[in-house]
Amino acid sequence: MYVHCDVGQEEQVKSLVDTTVSAFGRLDIIFNNAGILGNQSRHRMSIMEFNPEEFDRIMSVNVKGTALGMKHAARVMVPARRGCIISTSSVAGFMGGTGPHAYTASKHAIVGLTKNTACELGRYGIRVNCISPFGVATSMLINGWREGDSEWSKGVASEEEVQKMEEIVRDLANLKGPTLKANDIAEAALYLASDASRYVSGHNLVVDGGYSSSKNCVGL
Repeated sequence: MYVHCDVGQEEQVKSLVDTTVSAFGRLDIIFNNAGILGNQSRHRMSIMEFNPEEFDRIMSVNVKGTALGMKHAARVMVPARRGCIISTSSVAGFMGGTGPHAYTASKHAIVGLTKNTACELGRYGIRVNCISPFGVATSMLINGWREGDSEWSKGVASEEEVQKMEEIVRDLANLKGPTLKANDIAEAALYLASDASRYVSGHNLVVDGGYSSSKNCVGL
């Protein structure tokens, strides 16, 4: 079942949750996965090029959208004393220098929201976690690196662009062999949503091929 929703609008998020509960009788899992990157071209990454309008849009979708998802999920999960809340952060959510400023700020906020919300909701048997992927070669990431001023008007990435971005990520990762795909993030979400992680809460599951832990390696 599909429900159209702008996650930055509270009434729409509330309606999404209410529609789900009405259709299925309960809400077991919510995955706050909506997110936008903003323009990541070299020209626009400087703080001196900070765009307050773009910042507001990114924070509205990435942070307010996640917080609203948590709020309205908790509203129906707390009386049931069960549930699982998952959100997508990023390696930019706990490291500097891996994304544009507004995006980095938003993803740091999601990690903080996850930990704080887990502290509150654990007493009700509700688990709250997030996932921090490295660079997945989606159209969003590729569009963000293209030159130009408007992320929103750009199209679907070509196969050649996807392969080039995947090669960049493979070169940066410490773990050699696999190529990071969207399905790897889906598998991480599935783990956090399942009983296999029934005692995991307040956790940031990093899916980055060892990038963040090996960034400061000295030749070990």
